[in-house]
Amino acid sequence: MSNSGLLTLDTLSDEITRLRNALAEAQRQNEVLSTSVALSEAAATTDDVTALARHVGAILRRNIPNLLAAYFTREGERWVAEVDSDAVPPEFMALLRAGLPLGTPFLAQTVAARTPQFFDHWNSVQQGMPQAAQFQAVGVAPFFQGEQPVALLTVGLVGQAVWTEQQRHLFLAVHQALYSAQQRKALGQEQQRALEAFMTLTEAIGLETDRVRLAERACELFLASMPGWSTGYYEWDGGLWRARHTNVPDPVLRAALFAGVPASTPGVSAAVEAGGPVFFDRLGARDEHVAGAGSYDAAAFIPYFRDGQPAAMLAIGSEEYQTWQPEDRALFEAVGRSLGLGLERAWQAQDLEEQRRELQVANKALHVANEDLEAFAYSASHDLRTPVRHVKGFAEVTRRALTGGQPDKAVRSLQVVEQAADQMNCMIDAMLALSRSTVQPLAYTAVDLGVLVDHARENVEDEATGRQIEWRVEPLPQVMGDPATLQQVLTNLLSNAVKFTRTRERAVIEIGTHTGDGAWTVWVRDNGVGFDPAYAARLFGPFQRLHRHSEFEGTGIGLATVRRIILRHGGRIWADSVPGQGTTFSFTLPHVRPLLLGDGAPGRTDTNLHPGVGVAVPGMEKAARRPP
Repeated sequence: MSNSGLLTLDTLSDEITRLRNALAEAQRQNEVLSTSVALSEAAATTDDVTALARHVGAILRRNIPNLLAAYFTREGERWVAEVDSDAVPPEFMALLRAGLPLGTPFLAQTVAARTPQFFDHWNSVQQGMPQAAQFQAVGVAPFFQGEQPVALLTVGLVGQAVWTEQQRHLFLAVHQALYSAQQRKALGQEQQRALEAFMTLTEAIGLETDRVRLAERACELFLASMPGWSTGYYEWDGGLWRARHTNVPDPVLRAALFAGVPASTPGVSAAVEAGGPVFFDRLGARDEHVAGAGSYDAAAFIPYFRDGQPAAMLAIGSEEYQTWQPEDRALFEAVGRSLGLGLERAWQAQDLEEQRRELQVANKALHVANEDLEAFAYSASHDLRTPVRHVKGFAEVTRRALTGGQPDKAVRSLQVVEQAADQMNCMIDAMLALSRSTVQPLAYTAVDLGVLVDHARENVEDEATGRQIEWRVEPLPQVMGDPATLQQVLTNLLSNAVKFTRTRERAVIEIGTHTGDGAWTVWVRDNGVGFDPAYAARLFGPFQRLHRHSEFEGTGIGLATVRRIILRHGGRIWADSVPGQGTTFSFTLPHVRPLLLGDGAPGRTDTNLHPGVGVAVPGMEKAARRPP
């Protein structure tokens, strides 16, 4: 055979080898492509990553003999495996199901690399897994959710210490298919969470009328899809934007936000001027108005207006992101619109509540006025007629006495006329005092009840001269009220107690308080003559007396005046008594000032009169015991 023939045979042999290699490569690529197609089809029909991982294991076993695939998910501080095989030794199966520590070397290396890793000549003893000695090569692919590792796909090869190129390509294709399914599942879960959050906020709009709680829910909704951002809800108050809710972690910045930021602050001023949402990239570099705000870059603001005036603001910012993405803008605007609807409803509910209170106050005032008118009509027809009859009758007696030459009798008659005139003057003065108690403006402030009681005792000293009276006064708190009229209340009640204990050899008068959910209760108790409880309803009416004038002097106006003052303070008054054993007068004073008719905007509650109003007033912590 010639040399040329030999060269031809050598060339042919090389060509055959090349073709065989090309065929093998084509077969390898076909297997990878077929595997990718199969996995893509499976991934398109399910978002159950665990089920897809089982499918992946079956595909890998068909293409790579002597293989074991396991899908690990993170549970606390361990990686716990899902294994779909009957060929796993029991002790190794128990190890996988119990979970591997996060620090297992080959797993920790893969997590740190954040990409699939192949380990040739794998040593189970060095990895702390002597139960896995049958594996000589291992591959691991990580899966992340955000920055957190959540799952690992691992493959162990038996009887093979080195991964082939074809096997590596196949494993990477499997990882890509699983990764796509995981991303789709995560996206679906995120969308579902956002939808649920929107539904929750929508429900809140229909039910919640607390503006701060609405803002909290809106911020929760935003953070469910964009964790790590700082959120805040502000209201315009006293020339500043004051935070009512924020999750800002920096204590210095947080304190500044709650104290209030000026209207000239770049973000809020731009939002108010625009009348709608505004978005900023790298805002912190321009914000020199608020201490600690310079670390924020991306930020956004949505203003809310009430009656054409800026009233509230929703703001968010990030120290991590510098620029806004379109989908993030859309989310923030959607949340802002939902909050706007909720705030509108809350403001409407507030207006309706204020109108309801105004109507209640007006009705209450009208009811009291009607009662006073009825009492006045009764007094005019009965009480005032009595001294008039005395004047007329004894004037006639005087005339006859003078005509008949009886001057002594005339003098006595004139004395009765003078007494009747004095009684009428007293009644008229009392009626004027009652009228003044209705129209006199109330000057609310923090009032020390102990000081008022001391002054009241000084005012009734003359009435107690020569008598033995034991005063039992408990420690008394500060309350909110008008000092002048409350002084009148306590003086009247103590005077009443002194008068009706006159028949007692040793009088005992007690004063104390106790606190409830929304008001203080003040009580004055004596061991006097008492009264029949059946007539308690008449006790606080003008000119209503339960004892004869010959026994106990008075006009019957004092308790009516006390009642009127307590009603104007938003409280109530009542009396409990046992004939012959004494009487307890009790009245309430709300912790928060109600603005009644004649004192400003009717029916509204003023919580800006004292730093502690609405929560506690200085001195309230000294709650006295409840009277027995």
